Amino acid sequence: MMMPAPPPPPRGFRATDILSGQVRLHGYPLTFVCVESLGGLGTSVLQTSFAAAELLESQGWRVVNFSDDARRVYLRREHRPVPPGPLPVQPPGR
Repeated sequence: MMMPAPPPPPRGFRATDILSGQVRLHGYPLTFVCVESLGGLGTSVLQTSFAAAELLESQGWRVVNFSDDARRVYLRREHRPVPPGPLPVQPPGR
């Protein structure tokens, strides 16, 4: 009997979780994510969304778009991490 494939990782994250360090996307296996700022009004939503986007940009993510109300930020990873695997073997003397 075949085992079902595991579900894909989530693509949506809370901006406050990104900023607090509860969510770290360093080893995230997919290319696109959405970060959402929940609650608050106006400037606080904007500040939280932008702060999370700026933090992720310092970690290799790039903003693709913002929602009209600035609650959601869509980001793309610049370079996907290479999955761990065996290192190539170099013949001796090279």
